[in-house]
Amino acid sequence: MARTREFDDAMLRHASRELFWSNGFANTSIGDISAATRVGNGSIYAAYGSKFDLFFTVLESYCQTRIDIVSAAMAVGSTAEESIREFFDVIVSDCSNQLDRRGCLMLNSIAEFGGRDDRVIELCRTTTETMERLVAERLADASPNSPEVLDVELLASQIILVSQGLIQMSKLQVPREKLAAIADAYCDGLA
Repeated sequence: MARTREFDDAMLRHASRELFWSNGFANTSIGDISAATRVGNGSIYAAYGSKFDLFFTVLESYCQTRIDIVSAAMAVGSTAEESIREFFDVIVSDCSNQLDRRGCLMLNSIAEFGGRDDRVIELCRTTTETMERLVAERLADASPNSPEVLDVELLASQIILVSQGLIQMSKLQVPREKLAAIADAYCDGLA
């Protein structure tokens, strides 16, 4: 019979996410997480099995939040252009208001893991493809008889790529105003 967890699992996952996001997987130890949460190492290992399994759980949850951001933005406005502008506004606001401009846990994880762990790369690939699909659906709904499916899919991929570029630029401490101007210029080019 499994033991009942004697700690706040949501708090543990939140604190773990913050540490992994700020320091990376390799530079975060179970001891760091234990110190930040006051949950014993043994309890963390009993609950998750390994540091990687805890990290992957946190990363899965984080990736879902990124999908949710795209989904919510695509539901805003009466036109696809308004939805795309909303999406970029949310991205610029999110990344420029972050502690230490640490970027995106998903993009940081791709850079850290590279091709070393197929599960991380597959999760990040699936997340990106889902975000692209949501944008493509919004674009196709906006003009069902206009662009060909391939063009909508390529444009959706480009929009997600631009959003990820904005996030990376934010890590370089690019001012919020410049990030917003880049997003606006891109959107103006879509019109």
